[in-house]
Amino acid sequence: MEVSFWNELLEEFKTSLDNSIEIIKEKDVEDVPGAKDRLINKLEQLRNFLPENDGELLKKVISNSIEKTFFPKSESFASIFNQILDSRTEEQDFIIQELLNGFISSQGKAIASGEEGPILDHLVEAFKKTSDFKVLDHQFYAMFGNPNKPRKYVVNRFKNLVEFLGLEKEDISIERDISQGSQKIYSSYKFPKEITKILEGKYIKVKENGETIITDNFDKMVFISYFLAKISKNRNNLDMYSINGISAIFSLILIISFMPKLEIGESNPLLRDSHFDPKKMSVIPKSWLTKDILSVLLPSLIKIVAFRIGGMKWLDKIALSENKRKMHLQAQFLLKDVNKWILGNMCRVEIPIFVEISNIINEIIITGEKSDD
Repeated sequence: MEVSFWNELLEEFKTSLDNSIEIIKEKDVEDVPGAKDRLINKLEQLRNFLPENDGELLKKVISNSIEKTFFPKSESFASIFNQILDSRTEEQDFIIQELLNGFISSQGKAIASGEEGPILDHLVEAFKKTSDFKVLDHQFYAMFGNPNKPRKYVVNRFKNLVEFLGLEKEDISIERDISQGSQKIYSSYKFPKEITKILEGKYIKVKENGETIITDNFDKMVFISYFLAKISKNRNNLDMYSINGISAIFSLILIISFMPKLEIGESNPLLRDSHFDPKKMSVIPKSWLTKDILSVLLPSLIKIVAFRIGGMKWLDKIALSENKRKMHLQAQFLLKDVNKWILGNMCRVEIPIFVEISNIINEIIITGEKSDD
């Protein structure tokens, strides 16, 4: 039964590529000379080669690249976390932070908003001020309370944050007035022991007296890696929103990776701009990633990603009806956040995950074209 569903998904994706090609052919916008023909050629190659051999290429890039980097399969939570943490690069951190921030914001979790700045950065700061690598709730409220807003505002934001990330909670009873026998219950939040062990060395250093020193390497990507590890370990029990959000994020990574690397002329002003690095960046013309093109490509790709990661259990929870499709369409705007704008041009930073997927696809396409000759 799953085989027939997979074949249907491949056909649907092939149709979406055909429709995208027709949309691009009708466009009269040419941001960069030759860009239109280059993209049409690339999409035609994807249409011809991605569904071949039972979609082997799609299976490979999703399992060997996407999952390996951001969503590993393992019975060991610590192993998953360590694998995600090891795949970090500065550029890759930026991409996944932007994608997840959009996912988090859409979910309504108060991770980053308000004049006091991103609360995830505050959590990093709070941990760095501790000596035992755990944060007490009242300490967090004292550090980041807003005099213009009620204490409940900070309390709720902090609770949302630790719940979303999945930090461990531990209640601590402190005697306040021994004569009257009154006491105060505080809650502390920390990483599990197996995670703390992984962080020792690069991120934290434990002294002989038990005091924990947190290094400058400890940042919010530690929390984001922890969050990804938690949902990866719990992949069979995720709610519909999480499944849709994660599938949309990974689909966006694939779409960005699919975009061909465009050569620009020597006279192009981009080459003289200090923010543009031709060794690490490639131009994505604005006409390539318009709403009408992405709205055709995304739905079928989201379903393919969901099926490959979670089988029918995930596919059944993908919501693409008109009234629920809004979340997926919102994901298109994330592309503007995860790519850099330089002199009015969208530039893709060639991070490892994009390069890896692109190389896999190009290798298969070149091999296939040689076989046809």
